[in-house]
Amino acid sequence: MAIEIGKSGLLDALPVMLWTALPDGSIDFVNRRWTDYTGLGLHEAQGWDWQTIVHPDDLAGLVQGWQFVLESGEPGEVAGRVRRSDGLYRRFLIQCQPMHDDAGQINKWCGVALDIDVSRCQEEILRQHEVDFQLVAESIPIPVVVTSSSGEVEGLNQPTRDYFRKTFDELKGWKPSDVVHPDDLDDTIAAQVAAHQNGSPYHVESRHRRADGVYRWYSAHGLPLRDGQGQVLRWLHLLIDVDDRKRAEEALRTSERNARLIVDGIPAGVAILAPNGEVEAVNRPMLKYFGRAEDEIKQWATAGVVHPDDLPRFVESIERSSTTGNPYNTEQRLRGADGTYRWFQVCGLPLRDADGNIVRWYVLHTDIDERKSVEQALAENERNLQTTIDNIPVLAWSARVDGTAEFLNKHYLDYAGLTAEEAQDWGWTAAVHPEDLNELAATWQAIMASGKPGEAEARLRRHDGEYRWFLFRVNPLHDEHGNILKWYGVNTDMEDRKRSEESFRAIVETTPECVNVIARDGTVLRTNEAGAVMAGAPSVDAVVGQSFFNFVAPEHQEEYREFHEKVCAGEKGFLEFDLVNASGVRRHMETHAAPLRDSDGSTLQLSVTRDMTARALAEDALRRSEAFLAEGQHLARMGNLSWNVTSGDIVWSEQLYRIFEFEPGTVVTLDRIATRVHPEDMPQMADMVGRAQRGESDFEYQHRIVLPDQSVKYLHLIAHRARDRVDEIEYIGAVLDITQRRVSEEALEKLRSELAQVTRIMSLGALTASIAHEVNQPLAGIITNASTCLRMLAADPPNVEGARETTRRTIRDGKRAADVIARLRALFGKRAVTVEPVDLNDAAREVIMLSSGDLQRNRVMLHTELADQLPPVGGDRVQLQQVIMNLLRNAADAMSAVNDRPRRMLVRTARDEDGVRLSVRDAGIGFGPEGTERLFDAFYTTKSDGMGIGLSVSRSIIERHNGRLWAQVNDGPGVTFSFSIPCCSGDAITAHDAPAKHVAANRTTKNVAGFS
Repeated sequence: MAIEIGKSGLLDALPVMLWTALPDGSIDFVNRRWTDYTGLGLHEAQGWDWQTIVHPDDLAGLVQGWQFVLESGEPGEVAGRVRRSDGLYRRFLIQCQPMHDDAGQINKWCGVALDIDVSRCQEEILRQHEVDFQLVAESIPIPVVVTSSSGEVEGLNQPTRDYFRKTFDELKGWKPSDVVHPDDLDDTIAAQVAAHQNGSPYHVESRHRRADGVYRWYSAHGLPLRDGQGQVLRWLHLLIDVDDRKRAEEALRTSERNARLIVDGIPAGVAILAPNGEVEAVNRPMLKYFGRAEDEIKQWATAGVVHPDDLPRFVESIERSSTTGNPYNTEQRLRGADGTYRWFQVCGLPLRDADGNIVRWYVLHTDIDERKSVEQALAENERNLQTTIDNIPVLAWSARVDGTAEFLNKHYLDYAGLTAEEAQDWGWTAAVHPEDLNELAATWQAIMASGKPGEAEARLRRHDGEYRWFLFRVNPLHDEHGNILKWYGVNTDMEDRKRSEESFRAIVETTPECVNVIARDGTVLRTNEAGAVMAGAPSVDAVVGQSFFNFVAPEHQEEYREFHEKVCAGEKGFLEFDLVNASGVRRHMETHAAPLRDSDGSTLQLSVTRDMTARALAEDALRRSEAFLAEGQHLARMGNLSWNVTSGDIVWSEQLYRIFEFEPGTVVTLDRIATRVHPEDMPQMADMVGRAQRGESDFEYQHRIVLPDQSVKYLHLIAHRARDRVDEIEYIGAVLDITQRRVSEEALEKLRSELAQVTRIMSLGALTASIAHEVNQPLAGIITNASTCLRMLAADPPNVEGARETTRRTIRDGKRAADVIARLRALFGKRAVTVEPVDLNDAAREVIMLSSGDLQRNRVMLHTELADQLPPVGGDRVQLQQVIMNLLRNAADAMSAVNDRPRRMLVRTARDEDGVRLSVRDAGIGFGPEGTERLFDAFYTTKSDGMGIGLSVSRSIIERHNGRLWAQVNDGPGVTFSFSIPCCSGDAITAHDAPAKHVAANRTTKNVAGFS
């Protein structure tokens, strides 16, 4: 308590040089008298630095005497000369007194330095000391009592008198029993008696009764004051109020008792460790588990409670945490009372004080034996499963939800020559053939997006560098809620099958006979070039997806359906029937069919169909005349020809003469034919002649001829080289007049244009409210301005300048109303389509302004991101605005039923690869997979009140502008519709003059779900 007294200023007020030291003799406190005399501060006097102020001649003796006192542990004294702040040395007698704690151990030394160089008489010194001491006692702000060496009260300071509210004379006659609590009286008297007998300081804590009868805890310190010869002259008793501290300590003890009850109630082992890791206490469950005394458990490192195999690791963890202060978490086996070991998880957490120092560790022991057993069994099962998977003769793997590889079996790693670390995540793609990687990645992303099983084909590099074809098959693993946990897949070597398929495909593609794969519902799934020719289609793609039943002649359809059902039921079969191709040409066919099992388990028809028309015609020739055959060709608008390229001879049928309007029987030459060919199709004729002279097997062309009356016919030429003439090149061909079909197509195109006009007119009703809102604003301004102008002119005098300004505003509002009507008439007017430079941003802004009222009524929040400095596109402004308006209305309709999120719409423009792109993004209900393939089909709609022509017409408009229109699903809710238009690069032309082949090419483009 010497430090505390010093800090309170009590010892600074004493008229003597006083200090305190630690048990090892190093100074830790000096009072003000010491610092005033020596000129040294506390920091300069701490430890053993005080030796600098001792006279060199006296230093050795003084240090030796001080060491003797420290070793004896008894009170003592030493003498020597001490330098004053002005350099003068004076001799001092230094008296040293030990201070003990409750256990009797020395925790402090207290010393007083007395100047024995004084020449005044002892009585004067004593008298002066008494006066000074009384002044000191009165200045101390805590109760101080001064007694004689025999214990009689000689002085009291004012705080003492205030506490007890008694005079000096009243307190002087009090006995200890009148002041001290009866329970503390014996300890207090014993401490004072022992101090008086030994002449040593005392320290005792006891309760003292206040004037109002309330007892408060005080820390009583008794210090003996000695004369120059070491005799005790009087005692100084200091009373420090510690009542609040005692109450806090009692609350702490209560809290600790409660905490102990809580700790003992925890159904797991809890230990409390000292900062160095030694066990201080354990709870009842731990004692019960180990069945040992607490003292034995404290010696856990040698008591055999930890399994020998786990002990070194456990000790290392605790020692490391004790050094670093970091928590530890270990697992080891602990032996219970029955001698068996169980697995425990031991977690140690440090408890720190306000300065961050660790005051103790709390350790929790959790029994994880059952979990460990399960883990070990699971690990064993996993090892067995791993062995099984590694020995499966396929490349097996698993992937995370995001598609990254999680596991590849040993067979996979050995095949690719990769380590498990190299193949993790996307590392496995290093073994994929570069040409197949992008398509494989796109297919993998599409499978993950669908959440369904899927498959893909790609080449994988073997460890020796050879690439082989593999079939990737993958299935998702779901939890009980249907969420995908991971993906499992296998890769099957299909190199041999692939080569076989390629060989088979080469055979199929080169055979002159039609090879078809037909689904059970009659849909053509695959066919070869001969199949396209048989169907009268320009390409294989034009046949795939159509119903084969539609090509069968009506009178043979029922018979063919029965034949098809038998084949799909598993029977082989043969059938002859008539086929009518897309050009209306009837062919007599014979087919040989067999059942084919598809990958999904369904049965398909694999058929080889041969055109037996020639044979049928030959047979029919026996029954019919040549005139009848000619009439048939006339009805079919088809003519036959043979062309000997080597000799130049050309033989035409009668119908072909009619088609070209040549005189029947006249000589036909290439030059004469060229006089009929349309000038724009002459390059096709030159190409045909070149291919024929090279002896190519087949060719097919569609071209136009111009007749003498300037009418145009559209013809379809199909020619096949005759193989029975080895030394000559001869072609057999057919020419079909397809003028009516082309006229029908043009009529259909005209109908589509009319439908587009109808769509614009239908939009008028939906925009009436918005247009009325737009027109009402300037009309209301006109009326208001007119009224204001009248008032200004009626004023006295008239406000002519104000009326003039009001008239200007009236004219401005009138123009605004006229602009609204002009835009409306332009949008819904029926006029010729003219391609001109169009600012797509301005066109979009006008449509947005017209649609703003309708969007506001539907609570749609419209945002725009229109790119700056976009080049103009080439197109018809009104038709492009019609497409934009249709996309805006579709987006608003898609969000009409959305109530659980904001109805946000984003219109964005940006540069595209070769043009400008406009996108409309909504947050609507989207569309299901069954609708993505049919979105742009005419009369297909997902709306209850829709006609299904808006997107079809919009697509036609965009394609006529040499652009493309597509849709894709958003990452979040809703979809995004986009169209791209080429930049304007030349003079304005009519859209009808756009190259037909470019439009046709765009028609074959798939615009659904972002593919193009």
